[in-house]
Formats: sequence, structure tokens, C-alpha cells
Amino acid sequence: MKKITLLIIVFMVISCYGQNKPIGDAPLSLDNFDFNTTISQLFPEKYKSKTYENAYEVKGDELGSFMFQKDTTFVSSGGRKAIGYEYRQINWSSQASLASFQQYMFQKINVATTMEGGVKVIGAVADEMTSAESGRLLKALNEKYGPPKKLKGSWKENLVIYEWTKKDRIVRFATVYDNEKGMLKIEIDKEKKTIAEGKKTPHFKSYLFVINAALKNEVFGKLNTGDFVY
Repeated sequence: MKKITLLIIVFMVISCYGQNKPIGDAPLSLDNFDFNTTISQLFPEKYKSKTYENAYEVKGDELGSFMFQKDTTFVSSGGRKAIGYEYRQINWSSQASLASFQQYMFQKINVATTMEGGVKVIGAVADEMTSAESGRLLKALNEKYGPPKKLKGSWKENLVIYEWTKKDRIVRFATVYDNEKGMLKIEIDKEKKTIAEGKKTPHFKSYLFVINAALKNEVFGKLNTGDFVY
């Protein structure tokens, strides 16, 4: 009887406080993200940068470190007011896997929270995808969530945003073509110990957002920087 009671208590504690490991320890699963997860679980105190202010450093093993910048989200209606924080990834690697949806991996992740640290939205970017890979990811989303609503992006020509609305979350997905015109790519050869500018390789990028439905009014029309513009 004691064993059963203990198991129930452990399950309740896990359910109340989320089940996600810190970002970088393992790919953050977006399939059934638990919005009880707090930002301190995703970015623990040990991640705070000792060099830069309001920054977090996530170790990437042989891939080096990934930096996240913490900025305040402001709205201007009725005066400038802070409504939360954004944790935006500054650098990334095409070989990294910081988040996942089923078998699909994402190399970049951004998080927006309330002032108290509750997660409002997780945004993940799958870089260097082919058109076929992006299509398969969209198919996987359709199979899980059903037929989507199609929205048109007003700020980018031919941008289509797919949206699924569920009881506790809103999921959005978009794919864009990136010609890498404004990107600086760096290639590191560990054997030769050289660093050189990499060749540009135009490709598709897929953006997946998992939004806390209870906080949607703090997301839509409020997050307009970085990857959150999608």
C-alpha cells in the first residue's frame, strides 16, 4: 500500500511541474508539451552566462555552445508596458537537435513567457529542409491534429500559415524559402584547425509554434521580433 501511495504522489508531482528536461539535455518534445513546465526548468540557473548579461549558455557537446538572449516583451497600448520575456536563440548548428516533433528535429528554439515565468509559446525552427521533408512534416501534423485552418501572412508574399486549435494549445506551422542572402555561414575543420566562410546553400525553413491557448491574447499581435514574426 505504501508503494502504491508513493507512486501516486510522484506522478502528481511530475504532472504539476512539467516533465521536460532542460534545453540541451535532450531534444524538447513538442508533441505533447506540458504548459505546467516553467522557464526555470528549461533554462536552469546553471545556464546563466558568466560573460553576458541576460543571456543563457547551453552546452552542445562537440557542437559547442548555443547562446540565448533574454529580452522583455513590451506593448505600447496605453503606455509602454512589460508583459513577459522572450528567450531567443542567437546561434545554432544544422547538426543540432534542440527540439523534436515525432521523428522531425529542430535546430533552433525560442521561448516566450509571462512575467512570472509561465510558458506562453515555444517556437522551433527546422533549418535546411527540402520541400519534400517539409511536406512530410505537414502531413504528420495533419495526422495528429486533423485538417488545419489556412491563414495568409500579411507581411510576406505567398506565406501560408497552417493553424490547429485544440483545447489547451494552438499549433501553427509555416515553411519559407531561404536564399541565405543575409546570412554568414562559418565552416570549422577540426582536423585542419581552420575556420572559413561557408558556401551558401538555399533551402527551406519550417517554423513550428506551440502556443498556450490560455495565454493566446499575450501572443497574437504581441510578439513581433525574431522568429516570432511567423
